[in-house]
Amino acid sequence: MSEEKDNAASERSWRTIRQDVTPRAMSARGRRRRQIAWLKVVSLVALTSAAGWGIYEMVHTWENDRAAIASAVKSEPVKDIVVVTDGVLGKDWAARLLALPRNTTLMALDLAALREKLIAVGQVRVAVLTRNFPDTLVINLQERTPVARIQVEDRLEKKQLLVAKDGVVYEGVGYDKALLATLPWLADFRLRRTEDGQGYAPIDGMKQVSDLLTTAQLQAPHLYREWLFVSLARLATHEEIAVKAQDIPEIVFSAKQDFFRQIAQLDMIVDETKRTLTDPQIQSVNLALGPQVPVKLAQTPEQLTKQAQAGTFAPAFQISPSSSPKRKPSRDL
Repeated sequence: MSEEKDNAASERSWRTIRQDVTPRAMSARGRRRRQIAWLKVVSLVALTSAAGWGIYEMVHTWENDRAAIASAVKSEPVKDIVVVTDGVLGKDWAARLLALPRNTTLMALDLAALREKLIAVGQVRVAVLTRNFPDTLVINLQERTPVARIQVEDRLEKKQLLVAKDGVVYEGVGYDKALLATLPWLADFRLRRTEDGQGYAPIDGMKQVSDLLTTAQLQAPHLYREWLFVSLARLATHEEIAVKAQDIPEIVFSAKQDFFRQIAQLDMIVDETKRTLTDPQIQSVNLALGPQVPVKLAQTPEQLTKQAQAGTFAPAFQISPSSSPKRKPSRDL
């Protein structure tokens, strides 16, 4: 009996005693900290929601009701237009083209629509418009540069148009007439109207033509000044560009070969011919065949023989005579 009591006493411990302990109540300071934390979370959520709604309303109003923004922002009628360009277009041209209504405020301007007006002009490649408060519209332009000119008949009237490096055809504004007179004419090309019928589609192959003209203008300006016409007749089929110069009726270049080397060859041929012949009349030079450059002269075989007997030296390139010399063409159409 006593042994059983001892066993029961040994099995009991303080862990088996039920303890009903009430948790310690939160102090007033703790409750206040918790309330402040929840208040911060709620305030942050409300602030984020309000900011998002404000941005949405601003974008929506900007797209659909610009007059409301214009009235809310202090803005004055447009008093000045500033044009920053890398070409020749200026402030007067921009003012005539945009034709802003009188007393229109700076904020009321639809910059996207004004930009479309500028880009519609072929001479303008890039246009960026910005507001300079309180009353100035700033226009930054990048213009196309003409490399050649063409002549078209529009409503029974002949008109000169310009062609840029990317083939865009446009009416030039603000260019010096003397500068335009140095540009060669394009020949044997296909000119297509745009879908709206208001202009012309870009001319194919102008990238190669522009590279040739630019190289000649920079490396051999004395030759470039004599170039009258550039023919695109064989560019698509044979990758060849034909040039008609003041003193040489036909010069053929290969669009597949380096233009710098071909122009250097042409310069050497012209100099050598002038040195070896008393009255050289080159009829054609074909630079598209590689190192061997055929040169056709306007002199008859008898004339070449007399010059050879007179002690002149034969050129170091291949030549062939012709019995049909041609008259020099005039540069202006």
